[in-house]
Amino acid sequence: MGIQTSTEITRLLKERWDRSKQRADWRVLSGCNPKGRHDMFISSPDHLWQLKFEQTGSSEAIGFGLDVGTLDEELKALMSRGSPVPFGLIAPQKADLAIIMAGVQQYSSDTTQKLCKEYISGEQARLDEKLDRELERLQTEPGFRRRYREQKERERIPYV
Repeated sequence: MGIQTSTEITRLLKERWDRSKQRADWRVLSGCNPKGRHDMFISSPDHLWQLKFEQTGSSEAIGFGLDVGTLDEELKALMSRGSPVPFGLIAPQKADLAIIMAGVQQYSSDTTQKLCKEYISGEQARLDEKLDRELERLQTEPGFRRRYREQKERERIPYV
């Protein structure tokens, strides 16, 4: 299937969720990588997907994702690591206004980095490159460049 936009992956996830008879077994794990990008892994009882986002504004992000593949017992164990925290994701769609996902996720940057490096490392460089190219393309737009610069400045300010 290859790399797709976060919008396309979200639509696929919604279709799978709607057909799922084991919704209680779905999991979300997210964390932040050293580049400041967010890695989100979503699993059904037997499958795993990844979304990689970069915050581009106070309520905007750009992202891409991929179908990682079949979920085995080792990956299921990793998906349950981390601290439980709320999550929310709004993915604009062409046909509908948006798909909104919300619930409780596990949050662990260490675990998401382990998944990225040890389990699906070959795709990580391609996801990062795709995100880099899209950010470069968007930075040719003055309005985007200003919002993105402001967002990066907000991220540099430590919260006390």
